Amino acid sequence: MTKSAAAARKHAPIFLVAAFAILPLSEPAQAQKSGGSITVGQELEIAGFDPLKVGVYDTSTFTAAAAIFDTLTTLNEKGEAAPKLAVSWTHSDDYMTWTFKLREGVKFHDGTPFNAQAFKENFDRQKDPANKCRCAFYITNVKEVQAPDDTTVVYKLTDPSVNLPATITIQSQNNVIHSPTAWKTKGDDYNRNPVGTGPYILKSWTAGDRMVLEKNPNYWDKGRPYLDRIVLKPLPDAQSRFASLQSGEADIIWDDEADADNILKAQKDSKLTVHTYKGSGAQVYAFNTKVAPFDDVRVRQALVMAIDRPKMSQAISNGLSRPASNPYGEGSWVKCKDDGALPFDVEKAKALIKDYGKPVEFKMLVTATPRGRMIGQVLQQFWKRAGANMEIEQVDQATIPSRAFTRQFQMTPWRIVDLADPDPQMYANFRSGSPLALAGYSNPELDKLLDHARVTADLGQRTEDYCAISRLINKEAIWFWTFQNTYYALSSAKLKGFPKIYNSVIDVSMTWLE
Repeated sequence: MTKSAAAARKHAPIFLVAAFAILPLSEPAQAQKSGGSITVGQELEIAGFDPLKVGVYDTSTFTAAAAIFDTLTTLNEKGEAAPKLAVSWTHSDDYMTWTFKLREGVKFHDGTPFNAQAFKENFDRQKDPANKCRCAFYITNVKEVQAPDDTTVVYKLTDPSVNLPATITIQSQNNVIHSPTAWKTKGDDYNRNPVGTGPYILKSWTAGDRMVLEKNPNYWDKGRPYLDRIVLKPLPDAQSRFASLQSGEADIIWDDEADADNILKAQKDSKLTVHTYKGSGAQVYAFNTKVAPFDDVRVRQALVMAIDRPKMSQAISNGLSRPASNPYGEGSWVKCKDDGALPFDVEKAKALIKDYGKPVEFKMLVTATPRGRMIGQVLQQFWKRAGANMEIEQVDQATIPSRAFTRQFQMTPWRIVDLADPDPQMYANFRSGSPLALAGYSNPELDKLLDHARVTADLGQRTEDYCAISRLINKEAIWFWTFQNTYYALSSAKLKGFPKIYNSVIDVSMTWLE
Protein backbone atom coordinates (compact mmCIF):
# COMPACT_ATOMS: atom_id res chain seq x y z
CA MET A 1 0.00 0.00 0.00
CA THR A 2 1.37 3.42 -0.94
CA LYS A 3 1.75 6.17 1.66
CA SER A 4 -1.06 8.15 0.06
CA ALA A 5 -3.31 5.10 0.02
CA ALA A 6 -2.56 4.44 3.67
CA ALA A 7 -3.34 8.06 4.50
CA ALA A 8 -6.58 7.91 2.58
CA ARG A 9 -7.62 4.78 4.42
CA LYS A 10 -6.61 6.19 7.78
CA HIS A 11 -8.67 9.30 7.16
CA ALA A 12 -11.48 7.60 5.25
CA PRO A 13 -14.15 8.32 7.87
CA ILE A 14 -13.19 11.98 7.74
CA PHE A 15 -13.23 12.09 3.96
CA LEU A 16 -16.47 10.21 3.72
CA VAL A 17 -18.44 11.49 6.64
CA ALA A 18 -19.88 14.34 4.61
CA ALA A 19 -21.10 12.48 1.55
CA PHE A 20 -24.81 11.92 1.13
CA ALA A 21 -25.93 8.33 0.97
CA ILE A 22 -28.57 5.72 1.49
CA LEU A 23 -27.16 3.98 4.52
CA PRO A 24 -27.85 0.44 5.64
CA LEU A 25 -30.60 0.51 8.20
CA SER A 26 -29.67 -0.06 11.79
CA GLU A 27 -32.95 -1.65 12.80
CA PRO A 28 -33.45 -5.41 12.33
CA ALA A 29 -34.72 -6.51 8.95
CA GLN A 30 -38.03 -7.73 10.36
CA ALA A 31 -38.84 -4.15 11.42
CA GLN A 32 -38.91 -2.99 7.82
CA LYS A 33 -42.49 -2.81 6.58
CA SER A 34 -43.64 -2.34 3.01
CA GLY A 35 -46.48 -0.14 1.88
CA GLY A 36 -47.89 3.23 2.74
CA SER A 37 -47.23 6.79 1.70
CA ILE A 38 -45.39 9.72 3.28
CA THR A 39 -45.35 13.47 2.68
CA VAL A 40 -42.15 15.52 2.90
CA GLY A 41 -42.40 19.22 3.76
CA GLN A 42 -39.63 20.96 1.83
CA GLU A 43 -38.12 24.42 2.09
CA LEU A 44 -38.12 25.21 -1.64
CA GLU A 45 -40.03 24.61 -4.83
CA ILE A 46 -37.93 22.40 -7.11
CA ALA A 47 -36.77 24.20 -10.26
CA GLY A 48 -36.11 21.05 -12.28
CA PHE A 49 -33.63 18.23 -12.82
CA ASP A 50 -31.88 18.83 -16.14
CA PRO A 51 -28.34 19.99 -15.28
CA LEU A 52 -28.25 22.08 -18.45
CA LYS A 53 -31.32 24.00 -17.30
CA VAL A 54 -30.80 24.37 -13.54
CA GLY A 55 -27.00 24.29 -13.31
CA VAL A 56 -26.83 23.31 -9.65
CA TYR A 57 -29.27 21.31 -7.51
CA ASP A 58 -30.50 22.81 -4.23
CA THR A 59 -31.36 20.88 -1.07
CA SER A 60 -34.98 20.29 -2.05
CA THR A 61 -33.95 18.92 -5.43
CA PHE A 62 -31.46 16.60 -3.71
CA THR A 63 -34.32 14.96 -1.80
CA ALA A 64 -36.22 14.15 -4.97
CA ALA A 65 -33.04 13.17 -6.82
CA ALA A 66 -32.17 10.65 -4.10
CA ALA A 67 -35.42 8.86 -4.88
CA ILE A 68 -35.54 9.17 -8.68
CA PHE A 69 -31.89 8.53 -9.50
CA ASP A 70 -28.91 6.43 -8.45
CA THR A 71 -25.20 7.21 -8.28
CA LEU A 72 -22.22 4.94 -8.88
CA THR A 73 -21.34 4.73 -5.20
CA THR A 74 -22.91 5.23 -1.78
CA LEU A 75 -21.71 5.05 1.82
CA ASN A 76 -22.04 2.17 4.22
CA GLU A 77 -22.82 2.49 7.91
CA LYS A 78 -19.13 3.04 8.68
CA GLY A 79 -18.93 6.00 6.31
CA GLU A 80 -16.93 4.09 3.69
CA ALA A 81 -17.56 4.17 -0.04
CA ALA A 82 -19.76 1.21 -0.97
CA PRO A 83 -21.25 -0.19 -4.20
CA LYS A 84 -24.40 1.12 -5.82
CA LEU A 85 -24.54 1.20 -9.64
CA ALA A 86 -20.83 0.40 -9.52
CA VAL A 87 -19.99 -2.91 -7.86
CA SER A 88 -16.22 -2.39 -7.55
CA TRP A 89 -13.44 0.05 -8.42
CA THR A 90 -9.67 0.35 -8.67
CA HIS A 91 -7.24 3.23 -9.13
CA SER A 92 -3.87 3.82 -10.73
CA ASP A 93 -0.85 4.33 -8.50
CA ASP A 94 -1.00 8.10 -9.05
CA TYR A 95 -4.78 8.31 -8.43
CA MET A 96 -5.21 9.94 -11.85
CA THR A 97 -7.28 7.07 -13.24
CA TRP A 98 -10.22 5.34 -11.56
CA THR A 99 -11.92 2.31 -13.10
CA PHE A 100 -15.44 1.29 -12.05
CA LYS A 101 -17.16 -2.02 -12.83
CA LEU A 102 -20.90 -1.54 -13.27
CA ARG A 103 -23.87 -3.50 -12.00
CA GLU A 104 -25.43 -5.55 -14.78
CA GLY A 105 -29.10 -5.85 -15.67
CA VAL A 106 -30.13 -2.38 -14.47
CA LYS A 107 -32.62 -0.36 -16.53
CA PHE A 108 -33.83 3.22 -16.45
CA HIS A 109 -37.52 3.83 -15.74
CA ASP A 110 -38.19 4.13 -19.50
CA GLY A 111 -36.61 0.73 -20.21
CA THR A 112 -33.31 2.08 -21.52
CA PRO A 113 -30.43 -0.15 -20.38
CA PHE A 114 -28.03 1.37 -17.88
CA ASN A 115 -24.49 0.78 -19.08
CA ALA A 116 -21.13 2.51 -19.44
CA GLN A 117 -22.17 4.31 -22.62
CA ALA A 118 -25.22 5.82 -20.86
CA PHE A 119 -22.98 7.02 -18.05
CA LYS A 120 -20.47 8.49 -20.49
CA GLU A 121 -23.23 10.34 -22.34
CA ASN A 122 -24.34 11.91 -19.06
CA PHE A 123 -20.82 13.15 -18.39
CA ASP A 124 -20.14 14.32 -21.94
CA ARG A 125 -23.38 16.30 -22.06
CA GLN A 126 -22.39 18.26 -18.95
CA LYS A 127 -18.78 18.71 -20.04
CA ASP A 128 -19.53 19.85 -23.61
CA PRO A 129 -18.59 23.56 -23.88
CA ALA A 130 -21.38 24.06 -26.40
CA ASN A 131 -23.94 23.34 -23.69
CA LYS A 132 -22.54 26.09 -21.42
CA CYS A 133 -23.62 24.25 -18.28
CA ARG A 134 -22.68 25.87 -14.96
CA CYS A 135 -22.48 22.31 -13.68
CA ALA A 136 -19.36 21.76 -15.80
CA PHE A 137 -17.14 23.70 -13.42
CA TYR A 138 -17.71 21.09 -10.72
CA ILE A 139 -16.12 18.44 -12.95
CA THR A 140 -13.14 20.41 -14.27
CA ASN A 141 -10.86 17.88 -12.55
CA VAL A 142 -12.22 15.11 -14.83
CA LYS A 143 -10.48 15.16 -18.20
CA GLU A 144 -12.76 12.55 -19.71
CA VAL A 145 -14.88 9.49 -19.01
CA GLN A 146 -14.28 6.41 -21.11
CA ALA A 147 -16.56 3.42 -21.73
CA PRO A 148 -14.30 0.63 -23.02
CA ASP A 149 -17.14 -1.90 -22.68
CA ASP A 150 -20.72 -2.04 -21.37
CA THR A 151 -19.74 -2.69 -17.76
CA THR A 152 -16.64 -0.52 -17.39
CA VAL A 153 -16.39 3.22 -16.72
CA VAL A 154 -12.98 4.88 -16.58
CA TYR A 155 -12.42 8.34 -15.08
CA LYS A 156 -9.34 10.12 -16.46
CA LEU A 157 -8.53 12.98 -14.10
CA THR A 158 -6.47 16.14 -14.53
CA ASP A 159 -5.24 15.90 -10.92
CA PRO A 160 -4.98 13.11 -8.33
CA SER A 161 -8.13 12.31 -6.37
CA VAL A 162 -7.53 9.99 -3.44
CA ASN A 163 -11.20 9.92 -2.48
CA LEU A 164 -13.12 10.01 -5.75
CA PRO A 165 -15.50 7.13 -4.84
CA ALA A 166 -16.61 9.15 -1.79
CA THR A 167 -17.07 12.46 -3.56
CA ILE A 168 -19.37 11.00 -6.21
CA THR A 169 -21.87 9.56 -3.72
CA ILE A 170 -23.75 12.86 -3.48
CA GLN A 171 -27.00 13.03 -5.45
CA SER A 172 -25.87 16.19 -7.22
CA GLN A 173 -26.44 17.48 -10.72
CA ASN A 174 -23.10 15.93 -11.69
CA ASN A 175 -23.45 12.49 -10.09
CA VAL A 176 -27.01 11.27 -10.63
CA ILE A 177 -27.47 9.34 -13.85
CA HIS A 178 -30.21 10.28 -16.33
CA SER A 179 -31.65 8.25 -19.17
CA PRO A 180 -30.06 9.50 -22.41
CA THR A 181 -33.16 8.36 -24.29
CA ALA A 182 -35.35 10.56 -22.10
CA TRP A 183 -33.47 13.83 -22.50
CA LYS A 184 -33.05 13.25 -26.24
CA THR A 185 -36.74 12.57 -26.84
CA LYS A 186 -38.24 15.06 -24.38
CA GLY A 187 -35.97 18.00 -25.17
CA ASP A 188 -36.77 21.07 -23.05
CA ASP A 189 -39.57 19.15 -21.33
CA TYR A 190 -37.07 16.77 -19.76
CA ASN A 191 -36.34 19.30 -16.99
CA ARG A 192 -39.72 18.50 -15.43
CA ASN A 193 -39.89 14.88 -16.58
CA PRO A 194 -36.78 13.22 -15.13
CA VAL A 195 -35.97 9.56 -15.74
CA GLY A 196 -33.44 7.64 -13.65
CA THR A 197 -32.77 4.14 -12.35
CA GLY A 198 -33.79 4.98 -8.77
CA PRO A 199 -36.27 3.40 -6.39
CA TYR A 200 -39.06 5.84 -7.27
CA ILE A 201 -40.62 7.05 -10.53
CA LEU A 202 -42.10 10.51 -11.11
CA LYS A 203 -45.89 10.11 -11.32
CA SER A 204 -47.05 13.74 -11.33
CA TRP A 205 -45.79 17.25 -10.61
CA THR A 206 -48.01 20.24 -9.97
CA ALA A 207 -45.93 23.41 -9.76
CA GLY A 208 -46.20 25.13 -6.39
CA ASP A 209 -48.22 22.28 -4.91
CA ARG A 210 -46.70 18.80 -4.94
CA MET A 211 -44.57 16.20 -6.66
CA VAL A 212 -45.73 12.58 -6.43
CA LEU A 213 -43.23 9.74 -6.70
CA GLU A 214 -44.33 6.11 -6.92
CA LYS A 215 -42.45 2.92 -6.11
CA ASN A 216 -40.34 1.48 -8.92
CA PRO A 217 -41.57 -2.15 -9.14
CA ASN A 218 -38.49 -3.14 -11.12
CA TYR A 219 -35.84 -1.60 -8.91
CA TRP A 220 -32.57 -3.52 -9.08
CA ASP A 221 -32.19 -3.75 -5.28
CA LYS A 222 -34.79 -6.44 -4.72
CA GLY A 223 -37.09 -5.93 -1.73
CA ARG A 224 -36.60 -2.16 -1.78
CA PRO A 225 -37.95 0.45 -1.58
CA TYR A 226 -40.53 -0.03 1.15
CA LEU A 227 -42.98 2.83 0.67
CA ASP A 228 -45.53 2.84 -2.15
CA ARG A 229 -45.49 6.59 -2.59
CA ILE A 230 -43.59 9.74 -1.61
CA VAL A 231 -45.20 13.17 -1.87
CA LEU A 232 -42.94 16.23 -1.86
CA LYS A 233 -44.58 19.54 -0.94
CA PRO A 234 -42.89 22.97 -1.00
CA LEU A 235 -43.62 24.76 2.28
CA PRO A 236 -41.25 27.77 2.42
CA ASP A 237 -42.64 29.11 5.69
CA ALA A 238 -41.11 27.31 8.66
CA GLN A 239 -44.18 27.65 10.84
CA SER A 240 -46.38 26.21 8.13
CA ARG A 241 -43.99 23.27 7.75
CA PHE A 242 -44.01 22.55 11.46
CA ALA A 243 -47.81 22.88 11.66
CA SER A 244 -48.11 20.36 8.81
CA LEU A 245 -45.95 17.91 10.80
CA GLN A 246 -47.96 18.40 13.98
CA SER A 247 -51.25 17.90 12.15
CA GLY A 248 -50.03 14.76 10.40
CA GLU A 249 -50.24 16.34 6.94
CA ALA A 250 -46.47 15.87 6.64
CA ASP A 251 -44.44 12.95 7.97
CA ILE A 252 -41.05 14.65 7.86
CA ILE A 253 -39.88 18.23 7.32
CA TRP A 254 -36.63 20.11 6.72
CA ASP A 255 -35.66 22.49 9.52
CA ASP A 256 -32.69 24.42 10.87
CA GLU A 257 -31.49 26.37 13.92
CA ALA A 258 -33.37 29.47 12.86
CA ASP A 259 -36.51 27.61 13.89
CA ALA A 260 -35.15 26.77 17.32
CA ASP A 261 -38.57 26.98 18.99
CA ASN A 262 -39.92 24.27 16.69
CA ILE A 263 -36.91 22.04 17.36
CA LEU A 264 -37.33 22.43 21.12
CA LYS A 265 -41.06 21.71 20.87
CA ALA A 266 -40.39 18.59 18.80
CA GLN A 267 -37.84 17.34 21.33
CA LYS A 268 -40.56 17.41 23.99
CA ASP A 269 -43.20 15.72 21.82
CA SER A 270 -43.17 11.91 22.09
CA LYS A 271 -44.95 11.64 18.76
CA LEU A 272 -42.05 13.35 16.96
CA THR A 273 -38.36 12.62 16.39
CA VAL A 274 -35.58 15.21 15.98
CA HIS A 275 -32.77 14.16 13.63
CA THR A 276 -29.52 16.17 13.98
CA TYR A 277 -26.22 16.07 12.13
CA LYS A 278 -23.17 18.34 12.60
CA GLY A 279 -21.55 18.60 9.19
CA SER A 280 -18.74 20.41 7.45
CA GLY A 281 -19.13 23.73 5.65
CA ALA A 282 -20.78 26.92 6.79
CA GLN A 283 -23.51 29.48 6.28
CA VAL A 284 -21.82 32.19 4.27
CA TYR A 285 -22.27 35.53 2.52
CA ALA A 286 -20.55 36.84 -0.60
CA PHE A 287 -19.60 40.44 -1.34
CA ASN A 288 -19.71 41.53 -4.97
CA THR A 289 -16.23 43.05 -5.10
CA LYS A 290 -16.89 44.52 -8.54
CA VAL A 291 -19.30 47.14 -7.24
CA ALA A 292 -19.06 49.91 -4.65
CA PRO A 293 -18.69 49.99 -1.74
CA PHE A 294 -17.38 46.39 -1.73
CA ASP A 295 -14.65 47.11 -4.26
CA ASP A 296 -12.74 48.46 -1.22
CA VAL A 297 -11.27 45.92 1.21
CA ARG A 298 -11.62 48.35 4.13
CA VAL A 299 -15.41 48.30 3.86
CA ARG A 300 -15.53 44.52 3.58
CA GLN A 301 -13.26 44.07 6.60
CA ALA A 302 -15.25 46.60 8.62
CA LEU A 303 -18.53 44.76 8.08
CA VAL A 304 -17.01 41.41 9.00
CA MET A 305 -15.43 42.83 12.18
CA ALA A 306 -18.75 44.37 13.24
CA ILE A 307 -20.48 40.97 13.50
CA ASP A 308 -20.97 39.58 17.01
CA ARG A 309 -21.62 35.93 16.19
CA PRO A 310 -22.48 34.66 19.71
CA LYS A 311 -25.00 37.48 20.09
CA MET A 312 -26.36 36.76 16.62
CA SER A 313 -26.70 33.07 17.48
CA GLN A 314 -28.71 33.93 20.56
CA ALA A 315 -30.95 36.27 18.60
CA ILE A 316 -31.79 33.93 15.73
CA SER A 317 -31.58 30.45 17.26
CA ASN A 318 -31.59 30.65 21.05
CA GLY A 319 -27.85 29.96 20.89
CA LEU A 320 -28.10 26.74 18.83
CA SER A 321 -26.07 28.15 15.92
CA ARG A 322 -22.32 27.46 16.22
CA PRO A 323 -20.12 30.41 15.14
CA ALA A 324 -17.85 29.81 12.14
CA SER A 325 -14.46 31.38 11.48
CA ASN A 326 -13.66 29.48 8.27
CA PRO A 327 -15.53 27.62 5.51
CA TYR A 328 -14.72 24.11 6.75
CA GLY A 329 -16.36 23.60 10.13
CA GLU A 330 -15.91 20.96 12.82
CA GLY A 331 -17.24 18.23 10.55
CA SER A 332 -14.35 18.66 8.11
CA TRP A 333 -10.97 16.95 8.17
CA VAL A 334 -9.39 20.39 7.63
CA LYS A 335 -8.32 21.64 11.07
CA CYS A 336 -6.58 25.03 11.16
CA LYS A 337 -4.50 26.30 14.07
CA ASP A 338 -4.71 29.71 12.40
CA ASP A 339 -7.54 30.36 9.96
CA GLY A 340 -6.96 34.12 9.84
CA ALA A 341 -10.38 35.04 11.17
CA LEU A 342 -10.89 38.77 11.66
CA PRO A 343 -11.75 39.60 15.29
CA PHE A 344 -15.01 41.10 16.49
CA ASP A 345 -13.99 44.74 16.96
CA VAL A 346 -16.60 47.45 16.49
CA GLU A 347 -14.15 50.29 17.11
CA LYS A 348 -11.77 48.98 14.45
CA ALA A 349 -14.74 48.61 12.10
CA LYS A 350 -15.71 52.23 12.70
CA ALA A 351 -12.12 53.35 12.04
CA LEU A 352 -11.98 51.45 8.74
CA ILE A 353 -15.23 53.03 7.56
CA LYS A 354 -14.00 56.48 8.61
CA ASP A 355 -10.79 55.87 6.69
CA TYR A 356 -12.85 54.88 3.64
CA GLY A 357 -14.14 58.44 3.70
CA LYS A 358 -17.47 57.96 1.94
CA PRO A 359 -20.94 56.88 3.06
CA VAL A 360 -21.26 53.08 3.20
CA GLU A 361 -24.70 52.26 1.83
CA PHE A 362 -25.72 49.02 0.18
CA LYS A 363 -28.42 46.39 -0.30
CA MET A 364 -28.32 42.83 0.97
CA LEU A 365 -30.42 40.04 -0.49
CA VAL A 366 -32.42 38.07 2.07
CA THR A 367 -35.10 35.46 1.63
CA ALA A 368 -38.66 36.70 2.01
CA THR A 369 -39.17 34.46 5.02
CA PRO A 370 -39.27 35.15 8.77
CA ARG A 371 -35.81 33.60 9.07
CA GLY A 372 -34.39 35.70 6.23
CA ARG A 373 -35.84 38.90 7.63
CA MET A 374 -34.56 38.19 11.14
CA ILE A 375 -31.01 37.53 9.96
CA GLY A 376 -31.10 40.64 7.83
CA GLN A 377 -32.33 42.78 10.72
CA VAL A 378 -29.67 41.48 13.11
CA LEU A 379 -26.86 42.19 10.63
CA GLN A 380 -28.41 45.55 9.84
CA GLN A 381 -28.15 46.54 13.51
CA PHE A 382 -24.53 45.37 13.81
CA TRP A 383 -23.50 47.35 10.76
CA LYS A 384 -25.39 50.46 11.77
CA ARG A 385 -23.33 50.54 14.97
CA ALA A 386 -20.20 50.57 12.82
CA GLY A 387 -21.49 53.40 10.63
CA ALA A 388 -22.83 51.47 7.63
CA ASN A 389 -26.38 51.59 6.30
CA MET A 390 -27.73 48.35 4.86
CA GLU A 391 -31.07 48.11 3.08
CA ILE A 392 -32.76 44.71 3.23
CA GLU A 393 -33.94 43.46 -0.17
CA GLN A 394 -36.38 40.60 0.29
CA VAL A 395 -36.66 38.17 -2.59
CA ASP A 396 -38.23 34.78 -3.16
CA GLN A 397 -35.93 31.99 -2.03
CA ALA A 398 -35.73 30.48 -5.51
CA THR A 399 -34.62 33.85 -6.91
CA ILE A 400 -31.36 34.01 -4.96
CA PRO A 401 -29.38 31.49 -7.06
CA SER A 402 -30.27 33.22 -10.34
CA ARG A 403 -29.49 36.66 -8.90
CA ALA A 404 -26.20 35.34 -7.53
CA PHE A 405 -25.12 33.60 -10.74
CA THR A 406 -25.84 36.73 -12.82
CA ARG A 407 -24.10 38.97 -10.23
CA GLN A 408 -27.23 41.03 -9.64
CA PHE A 409 -26.40 41.72 -6.01
CA GLN A 410 -24.14 43.69 -3.71
CA MET A 411 -24.27 41.09 -0.93
CA THR A 412 -25.95 37.70 -1.07
CA PRO A 413 -26.45 34.78 1.31
CA TRP A 414 -25.00 31.43 0.25
CA ARG A 415 -23.98 28.13 1.77
CA ILE A 416 -20.96 25.86 1.65
CA VAL A 417 -22.66 22.52 2.14
CA ASP A 418 -21.50 19.39 3.87
CA LEU A 419 -19.24 17.52 1.44
CA ALA A 420 -16.64 14.78 1.68
CA ASP A 421 -13.87 17.08 0.50
CA PRO A 422 -13.43 20.88 0.34
CA ASP A 423 -12.10 20.88 -3.21
CA PRO A 424 -15.28 20.89 -5.36
CA GLN A 425 -16.85 23.87 -3.61
CA MET A 426 -13.72 25.84 -2.73
CA TYR A 427 -12.40 25.57 -6.28
CA ALA A 428 -15.75 26.54 -7.80
CA ASN A 429 -16.40 29.38 -5.36
CA PHE A 430 -12.98 31.04 -5.38
CA ARG A 431 -10.93 30.07 -8.46
CA SER A 432 -10.48 32.91 -10.97
CA GLY A 433 -12.70 32.42 -14.00
CA SER A 434 -15.21 30.18 -12.29
CA PRO A 435 -18.82 31.09 -13.17
CA LEU A 436 -19.63 30.30 -9.54
CA ALA A 437 -17.03 32.66 -8.03
CA LEU A 438 -19.70 35.03 -6.80
CA ALA A 439 -17.36 37.66 -5.34
CA GLY A 440 -15.79 38.37 -8.72
CA TYR A 441 -12.41 38.35 -6.98
CA SER A 442 -9.18 37.23 -8.64
CA ASN A 443 -5.87 36.60 -6.89
CA PRO A 444 -2.96 34.58 -8.34
CA GLU A 445 -1.87 33.46 -4.87
CA LEU A 446 -5.33 32.13 -4.10
CA ASP A 447 -5.48 30.37 -7.48
CA LYS A 448 -2.11 28.75 -6.83
CA LEU A 449 -3.25 27.42 -3.46
CA LEU A 450 -6.53 26.11 -4.88
CA ASP A 451 -4.69 24.40 -7.73
CA HIS A 452 -2.13 22.79 -5.44
CA ALA A 453 -4.69 21.56 -2.92
CA ARG A 454 -6.27 19.35 -5.57
CA VAL A 455 -2.96 18.06 -6.96
CA THR A 456 -1.35 16.58 -3.85
CA ALA A 457 -2.63 13.44 -2.14
CA ASP A 458 -0.77 14.32 1.07
CA LEU A 459 -3.34 15.22 3.73
CA GLY A 460 -0.92 17.34 5.74
CA GLN A 461 -0.05 19.44 2.72
CA ARG A 462 -3.68 19.74 1.68
CA THR A 463 -4.59 20.94 5.17
CA GLU A 464 -1.84 23.56 5.00
CA ASP A 465 -3.15 24.71 1.62
CA TYR A 466 -6.75 24.99 2.80
CA CYS A 467 -5.77 26.84 5.96
CA ALA A 468 -3.72 29.27 3.86
CA ILE A 469 -6.77 29.69 1.61
CA SER A 470 -8.90 30.50 4.67
CA ARG A 471 -6.36 33.05 5.88
CA LEU A 472 -6.30 34.80 2.51
CA ILE A 473 -10.08 34.88 2.12
CA ASN A 474 -10.53 36.13 5.69
CA LYS A 475 -7.89 38.83 5.19
CA GLU A 476 -9.43 40.04 1.94
CA ALA A 477 -12.96 39.55 3.33
CA ILE A 478 -14.41 38.59 -0.05
CA TRP A 479 -16.83 36.21 1.68
CA PHE A 480 -17.63 35.84 5.35
CA TRP A 481 -18.92 32.95 7.43
CA THR A 482 -21.51 33.23 10.19
CA PHE A 483 -22.29 29.72 11.46
CA GLN A 484 -21.23 26.14 10.99
CA ASN A 485 -23.61 23.67 9.42
CA THR A 486 -25.89 21.75 11.74
CA TYR A 487 -28.65 19.95 9.91
CA TYR A 488 -32.08 19.11 11.28
CA ALA A 489 -35.09 17.13 10.19
CA LEU A 490 -38.24 16.69 12.26
CA SER A 491 -40.35 13.62 11.64
CA SER A 492 -43.18 11.53 12.93
CA ALA A 493 -41.88 8.93 15.38
CA LYS A 494 -43.52 6.33 13.12
CA LEU A 495 -41.08 7.06 10.30
CA LYS A 496 -38.18 4.60 10.46
CA GLY A 497 -34.93 3.98 8.58
CA PHE A 498 -34.04 7.65 8.16
CA PRO A 499 -30.25 8.06 7.61
CA LYS A 500 -27.89 10.79 8.76
CA ILE A 501 -28.51 14.14 7.12
CA TYR A 502 -25.35 14.16 5.02
CA ASN A 503 -25.09 17.19 2.75
CA SER A 504 -28.26 18.58 4.41
CA VAL A 505 -30.38 16.16 2.38
CA ILE A 506 -33.65 14.71 3.58
CA ASP A 507 -33.25 11.25 2.07
CA VAL A 508 -36.44 9.26 2.57
CA SER A 509 -35.91 6.82 -0.28
CA MET A 510 -35.34 3.81 1.99
CA THR A 511 -37.57 4.74 4.93
CA TRP A 512 -40.70 2.93 6.04
CA LEU A 513 -43.65 3.46 8.35
CA GLU A 514 -43.97 1.61 11.64
